[in-house]
Order: sequence, then structure tokens, then C-alpha cells
Amino acid sequence: MFRDAHRRRGRRIEPWIGCLVGVLLPATAGEAQASGWTLPEALDHAFAQSPVLGAGRARLTEVESGLVGARTYPYNPELELEAADRRGPGGSTTDLGLSLSQELEVAGQRRRRVAVAAEELRAAEGLLLHEQRLLAFRVETAFAEAVRARELLGVAETDAGLAREMLDFSQRRLERGAATQIEVNLARASAGRADRGVQQARAAYAAACSRLAEVTGAAPGAAPEPIGGLLLPQDDLPSVEDLLERAFASRGDLLAAGRRQVAAEAAVRLALAERRPNLIVGGFVQREESTDDIFGVTLGVSLPLFDRNQGRIAESRAKSERLRHQQEALRLAVERQVVTALGDLRAARAAAEHLRDQVLGTLEDNVDLLQRSFEAGRIGAIEVVTLRREFVAGRREYVEALADAWLARIDLDLAAGRFVPPPAATGEERR
Repeated sequence: MFRDAHRRRGRRIEPWIGCLVGVLLPATAGEAQASGWTLPEALDHAFAQSPVLGAGRARLTEVESGLVGARTYPYNPELELEAADRRGPGGSTTDLGLSLSQELEVAGQRRRRVAVAAEELRAAEGLLLHEQRLLAFRVETAFAEAVRARELLGVAETDAGLAREMLDFSQRRLERGAATQIEVNLARASAGRADRGVQQARAAYAAACSRLAEVTGAAPGAAPEPIGGLLLPQDDLPSVEDLLERAFASRGDLLAAGRRQVAAEAAVRLALAERRPNLIVGGFVQREESTDDIFGVTLGVSLPLFDRNQGRIAESRAKSERLRHQQEALRLAVERQVVTALGDLRAARAAAEHLRDQVLGTLEDNVDLLQRSFEAGRIGAIEVVTLRREFVAGRREYVEALADAWLARIDLDLAAGRFVPPPAATGEERR
């Protein structure tokens, strides 16, 4: 009879075992949301709706117009018409004159202006690329945070269901005289805490979806839900040297900084050329009434006695020096970002793998041991509550570790310039 009672008690605890399995096992693709956005869909929507990118594209058009202006010759011909009334003892006569003049640059200023504008355009293109990558970084980060919040909500809901099962079981035991009121009170308190955890997790998930809606430009009232689960990054990590080489070659902010420096150097050369005076050439024809017509040419040049463009030259040189130091500082910051992000990813991935082996690798053994202990009567409901907390905490830590590893990979992608905008925005293929 005693053995049969233990068997019946073991059968009653089987729903808890199933719940524990649900807590410990990671969510599968079939358990993902039936409706919502995948990460590529979220990126496409963000790139199509982002006002930040719209402003960046408008700025690029603005800089392109500056290049058009630089290519246009800045001085138009000047046409002058003169008329004079000449009065003398013999009466009055009218003198007429017509002149045409053109100011000419003789130091290659136009070519240097075009060089400055072209480098500024390349800098603007680099900044737009950097803004695209920052947007992709924000979207993927918000997406990962939303997936983490959804997974933690699932853990909390499973935990609450298990706590309710435990409370029902304890109450039945109390009715049979096999449990104490303390055991029931403990189960009731545990169920209350689990329900509160569900509410907190649900609020955190709603907030994460709202952040995802914000970065993708979706309506706040229709926050998208993420489709997909947390995956542990398994790709082989390049060396620091390879990552730095890629970052220096492809990061938009570095490219923009380099182009701004080149443009500043070209601006110095332009300022030096502009201290040379322009040449003004022209021709004229004059007619004095009752006399012959007069034809001639004019040649003029300003005398740079006072203004030799000193201020512009000094300003351009100072700007070039400032941009050079800023570029060097940015390169150092990029090196630090890459090294830090790579170290964080290695540590996060190792932590996730360790938890996977410790939490999921021993799942079957733990569940089997728990069930056999119940059947043998070696542990009671209080011990089950303690074990449940440990199992749920382990699952929650594993979810956090997976999310941390994913976020660390996102940080590394941004630091190394490995983000590529969606095809909808650039026509390029995503990595």
C-alpha cells in the first residue's frame, strides 16, 4: 500500500516534470510568434521609414550641389555701356562707349575648389554609411532585447504554471492529512511571487516591443513582435588584426574622417592659390560724335598690398591640423572598441556554452532524479519548491547568457564595420 501511494504521488507530480522540461529546454522555431517581424523585415522597414536616414540623404544631396557649384566658373562677363554729353563752345555732342570684361583665375583655383568639394562629398557618403550602420545596430539590438524579453516571459509563465500546480498538489495533500499548513502557505507564497514575475516580464516585453517599434519607425500603437529565437553565435571569430584591418577599411565614420582631412588639406592649397590676384581682361569700343571710333583692350589686376588671404590660409591650416588629430583619436577609439567587443563576445559565448552544458546537458538526469526521489518518498513538496527555483533560475540565466552573446556579436559587428545595409536601401546583398 505504501508503495502504491508513492506511485500515485509520482503520477501526480508528472505535470510538474513536464513544466520543468519546458522551463529548461530552449524555445524552438515553432514556438516563436506566429505573426510579427523577422530581423530582415525589421531592418527593411527601418531603412524605408527612418527620418535620420532621410536627413542624411538630403545632406548628401546638399553636398552634391556644392560640387556642382565648385565646377561652375564663379565669374560672369561684365558688359558696360557708357553715354556722355559733351558740351563746348561749338555746342554739345554725345559720346558712346561699350566695354566687355572678364575676370580670370590664373592659379588653378577652380580645380582646387572641385577637389575640396569632391572630398567633402566622399565624407558625406561615409557619414551616411555610418548612419546606416548605426541604424542597423539599433534595430538589431532592439530586436535581440525584444526576443530576450519574450523568452523571459515564457520562462516566467511556465514558472507560474508550475507554482500553481504545486499549490494545488499541496492543498490536496493537506486535505488527505499528508501535508502541513506551512507547506500550503509556502506554495501559495511561491505562486504569488511567480504571478508577479509574470506581470513584470509581460511589462518588460511590451516595453521592448515598443523600443523596437521606435527604432524601426513603426506606429507605437502597433508595436511589432519579433519572430525567431535566441541563437548562440557559432561563427569563427577573426583575429584582432583582421578585424582592425576591416574596421579601418570599411567603417563609415573613419572614411568620413579621412576624407574630411583630405578636403581640409585641399582647402589649404585653395587658400594659398586665392592669395594670387585674378586677371581682368576686356575690350571696348567708343564713339565720339563727329570724330573717329576708338577700339581698345584693357588689362587689370588687383594689388595685394593689404589682403593676401592671410586669415583664410591660417584658418584652413588650423582646421586641417584639428581634423588630423581627430582622425588619429578616432582610430585609437576604433582599436579599443574592436578589442573590447571581441573580448566581450568571447566571454559571453563561453558563459553561454558553460550554462548550456550545466543547465541543459544535465536536464534528463535532473528530471529523472527528481521523479525517482518523489516516487521513493525521499523529498517532499518543500524540496520541490527549492529545486523549481533553481531550475527556473538556471533557465533564466541561460536566456540572459544567450542574449548577452548575441548583443556582444552585434557590438563587434558595429565596431569592425561588419554591418551591411539591407538590399532595399542600397541594392547590396546583406552579409
